[in-house]
Amino acid sequence: MSVLVFGLNYKTAPIGLLERVAVPPEHLPKALASLADREHVLEAVVLSTCNRVEVYAHVARYHGGVADLRDFFAEWAGLAPEDFTDLAYDYFDERAAEHLFAVASGLDSMVVGERQIHLQVKQALADAEAEASCGRVLQALFRQALRVGKRARAETGISDGAASMVDVGLDAAAKVLADLRGRNVLLVGAGKMGGMAASRVHGEAGRIMIANRSAEKGGRLAVRVDGDVLDFGDIGSGLRDADLVLCSTGSSIPVVSQDAVAEAMKQRPGRPLVLLDIAVPRDVEPGCSYVPGVTVLDIDAVRALTDTGRTGEEVAKAQALVESEARRFAGWTRSVRVEPTIAALRERAERVRAAEVERLSGRLGGLDERQRDAVDALTRGILNTFLHEPSVRLKAVADARGGDFYAAALGELFDLPDRSAE
Repeated sequence: MSVLVFGLNYKTAPIGLLERVAVPPEHLPKALASLADREHVLEAVVLSTCNRVEVYAHVARYHGGVADLRDFFAEWAGLAPEDFTDLAYDYFDERAAEHLFAVASGLDSMVVGERQIHLQVKQALADAEAEASCGRVLQALFRQALRVGKRARAETGISDGAASMVDVGLDAAAKVLADLRGRNVLLVGAGKMGGMAASRVHGEAGRIMIANRSAEKGGRLAVRVDGDVLDFGDIGSGLRDADLVLCSTGSSIPVVSQDAVAEAMKQRPGRPLVLLDIAVPRDVEPGCSYVPGVTVLDIDAVRALTDTGRTGEEVAKAQALVESEARRFAGWTRSVRVEPTIAALRERAERVRAAEVERLSGRLGGLDERQRDAVDALTRGILNTFLHEPSVRLKAVADARGGDFYAAALGELFDLPDRSAE
């Protein structure tokens, strides 16, 4: 039994590959069902954001689990494994926990300390729970990750003054346009990223336009920032009027086409247009960058402008917390591994006890029901007392590493069934 993560992120893969393996929200049930059907996968959680696509799994066997997750990525993206395995990473057990805890804390983000990832980790767990694809082990892992993320931000200064992907993207757009003050801004998508962008440009932009598939959700955001709502099917008029378009939908296909951008530019001669696309998969067709007067800033472009160096005392404090908590989680998983052996030993002992009581039932014929119950309780008590110390000690040695050896020895000595995959 192992906890395993297999993934690609902004540090290892270009945007073109990330969008091939991305799991949009509407396709998440299908992805989780596919993972749950794999031979070695016992539990699974998918974390798919603009900066990473990762699958966390509780697997019966490490090598079999890695093969299952690699095959899932290949099938999902329609790629051969050799097309991405050199760019992918996989960690297991303590290292997998350390990775997730760092992710939830913002240590592994493009913008170190950003807070959005904590909400995304929380949502990934909620989605997996809704699809019944995760159980005790991954629930414990993700809940501890969320606690670690909160502690890292509360006990260190890692998030003090931290920017976000939206902040970095808007700063890049401002450099292209010279200034955002008085500019017309079109937000395509009214989710968390769109909301953050609206708050950032409110009071600075000349006009804010919002296009969202759900008109009601777009309307609520428009009220908050004194914006105008556009019909999602009428993005073209927004392209004509906007100086900056920020796209952050969860669509699996582009929502801003090259043809639409080219047509809009014909109606606004001499006015440059910046398309800021922080969605994965991309909301803006790559061909838009070839339209004269248009600048496309996607995740790769934003990454190039971001300082991803992780230095400083506060980052070191957060990293130390992450490592300490990962060791604690690893100790818990080692104790979980020996629980099937303890349960099998107790079941074997109970069968022996019950058989002996049955064998001697003829000699107990003179006892009434109350006395028989007393004998039964007495023998159960002796059994539980006898097994208590070995059970506690096995969990203790498991926590200190070595539990697998002792569990295997018990299994051999008492001919216990192999439950290592449970």
